[in-house]
Amino acid sequence: MIRIIFRQLTTLALSFLGITLIFFALTQLIPGDPVIINYGNLTPGSEEYLAAVHAMGLDQSLFQQYLIYVDNILHGDLGRSNITNKPVLSEFFTFFPATFELSLIATLIALIFGVLAGVLAAVKKNTWVDNLVISSSLVGYSMPVFWWGMLLILLFSLNLGLTPVAGRISYVFDIEPVTGLMLVDSLLAYSKYEFAAFFDALRHLILPSLVLATVPLAAIARMTRSSMIEVLNADYILTAQSKGVSRWKIIWVHGLRNAMIPLVTVIGLQSSVLLTGAILTETIFAWPGVGKWMVEAIFRRDFPSIQGGVLLIAFFVIFINASVDLLYAVINPRMRRPK
Repeated sequence: MIRIIFRQLTTLALSFLGITLIFFALTQLIPGDPVIINYGNLTPGSEEYLAAVHAMGLDQSLFQQYLIYVDNILHGDLGRSNITNKPVLSEFFTFFPATFELSLIATLIALIFGVLAGVLAAVKKNTWVDNLVISSSLVGYSMPVFWWGMLLILLFSLNLGLTPVAGRISYVFDIEPVTGLMLVDSLLAYSKYEFAAFFDALRHLILPSLVLATVPLAAIARMTRSSMIEVLNADYILTAQSKGVSRWKIIWVHGLRNAMIPLVTVIGLQSSVLLTGAILTETIFAWPGVGKWMVEAIFRRDFPSIQGGVLLIAFFVIFINASVDLLYAVINPRMRRPK
């Protein structure tokens, strides 16, 4: 296990160096004065301008500039927004709780319904149920997020009036941001609104989480089906059947537990889908998260926010995938055997 942890730490370090090198190279290709791009309209030759030149290492070699760039990242200095003049890292983590809450609920929806659909399709192999699950997952995986989101808004929000169109909570509720997670903060305000604020926040969360969960749900359903079919045909399952073990225990205990091993990798890969899908989903539903913040930074040409936001998202994806690899080693004993 120590060998696996050391290997993952090495992979993380190499990935960090690779990403920072790519981003540094891209910053060199952006046309224009890098000081003006990163610090705003400073007057060339002024004290502020010269201080910015020294801070970015522009008066030194490219290698020294790269070392300064990496050192700034390690110290949490990703620059300041050209629009708000606030640190990019501070702005990112201001919007991150909204994206985390949306991604977490979408992940739970994808896991629960994807695993159930995949198990059902495997048990009912080559029946209309199996064909329905395969067809639905194919449609869900190929459906454009922006189109699917607008369809749900037209149906459930505008025509049926069941869910709100946009935002995280209605303006009638004054919720103090404690954790940044609206479901949690609305419960903390129970003495003021009881459960009214919580259910309102939940209603706002339904449609965007369903839209964001569609692609991962389809991928998990198809992988669960394939893994379950392979596991249910294994020798130890046939042995359990011959011993009279109940069908429920064979499917949900012996079968699903072993089918989850390859499924863990798929769940980790879907983390990047959730983060990239959040950009479109948050834009459609005016969800005040990292995705919407990034889109607004692109329209405003706020280069420090764009660079810092993409860099942080890349770090999160790498960290999640490394964590999934460690989890895979924990649940799969064969990975821990010395070669």
